Amino acid sequence: MAHTGKTMTTAKGKAKPVIPPAMLPMEGISEIQAPDGVYLQRNDAMFTAMKHTAGEFSEFFRALRDEGRVLGHRCPECRHLIVPPFMRRCPACNFVEMKPEFVKDTGVMAATPVITVFAPSRFKGQEPFGTGRVFLEAADGKLSDTAMLVRVRTTRGTIRPGIYKKGTPVKLAFCDSRQGEMLDIFAVPQSELTPQQIAKNPLFESEIEWGKLSEMEFGEPSAAQQETSRQVRLHFQKLGELISRSPRATANLANWRRKVAVRTGGGTFGFSIGQGKLRVQKAASKNPDLVLAIEDPSLLLAWLHDSTQPSGEHAQSPALTDLVIEGTLVLNKPELETITRLDRVPRSLRRDNVVTT
Repeated sequence: MAHTGKTMTTAKGKAKPVIPPAMLPMEGISEIQAPDGVYLQRNDAMFTAMKHTAGEFSEFFRALRDEGRVLGHRCPECRHLIVPPFMRRCPACNFVEMKPEFVKDTGVMAATPVITVFAPSRFKGQEPFGTGRVFLEAADGKLSDTAMLVRVRTTRGTIRPGIYKKGTPVKLAFCDSRQGEMLDIFAVPQSELTPQQIAKNPLFESEIEWGKLSEMEFGEPSAAQQETSRQVRLHFQKLGELISRSPRATANLANWRRKVAVRTGGGTFGFSIGQGKLRVQKAASKNPDLVLAIEDPSLLLAWLHDSTQPSGEHAQSPALTDLVIEGTLVLNKPELETITRLDRVPRSLRRDNVVTT
């Protein structure tokens, strides 16, 4: 594989703490109701810091960081090729020393990737994300004997079922700023790239167009779809009015600002979230922070009907989060926070008794 020299390395600039400031608890004591009385609860923290090396894997990670290439190990006798190079000696050949060998950045999925929606706090803000194993091609075009674990992404909104499956041809792309870790690279379906992008080595994240929801064509809307979309917009307005009367629902949206565009099979509108309020606009913002795309507006309308009813016992619609997980509601980028905040609102409205029949 051709190599053009050293590529971009770790970004220079202000150092970031391992624990983000947003995760640090604020000082204070609160009261909680326990079965046998009221307890005082103090915010506290316990930290365990550590350093560890990548050891023999360092060569593999330095190649990712400094050269934009993927390194494997091949046995000179049985020709077994492993990627990443997790062994230095071949157990099948009397532990002969394996030789380093660079592989191509194209390959196929070993199986359908796992999609993580509810992640540990360390991955907050990255969800939903997909993780799968990829067989990479050697210089002779044959696949590696082991599959490498890697993040998978899509240029067409959030990761969702149906984009990847066993055997899907993929291309590895490299983050523009790399530190020497597995998150420096990710896989993208070759079907979403141009021939020029597939041929480029290495291909960088900034050279790919992301959030291409414009490719989701809904066709000419019927009169019924247009009316349903109008009802969705009106019910979002009603939801915004109810939120303003509910301290709990206002708290659900507190400290969150977003301009959201909603694309449906019946039309487009927008709403904004700020200062604990939700405001609806007939026209979507030209530069929204988030785009929601759903072909059938009646699914959104069902959620809105359930959200503004006094009892949630007989809800007919799934949560918005469920619609995202199944790929019915598509976001233009991996940001689930807005959706999960909206899903908390209906319960808050009922707890504050602001919804009536």
